Amino acid sequence: MRRWTSEEDDKLRQLARDGKNALEISNELTRSASAVRRRAEVLSVPIIAKAYRARPSHVATHLERVGIDAINNRRPFPAGVGPSTIAGMIEKGWIVPDGTTGRRYRVTDAGAEAVRRKIPSS
Repeated sequence: MRRWTSEEDDKLRQLARDGKNALEISNELTRSASAVRRRAEVLSVPIIAKAYRARPSHVATHLERVGIDAINNRRPFPAGVGPSTIAGMIEKGWIVPDGTTGRRYRVTDAGAEAVRRKIPSS
């Protein structure tokens, strides 16, 4: 196991300040991403977990997809599809309340289209 140098520690701090994730930092320092995460923890340096590209809001997330599927098949919402997911789908116009109880919904054409859209990769 190779020891960390003070120069590497300084570079790790700077790259973390620049918003680099563990994988990007590991490439710069020729260390594994897990070694970078461990060293950052030892140094109390916060680094972002991973740089995700934001999903376009017109593409349904996994929870939105299973929620819409549950509505279409008249099943209860599965675990994870809670009030915030439902509120988000209503706000996007993908579902609308159906009935007076407030617990039944109907999928709109926009909701059906959102599920048909391909989930972008990486």
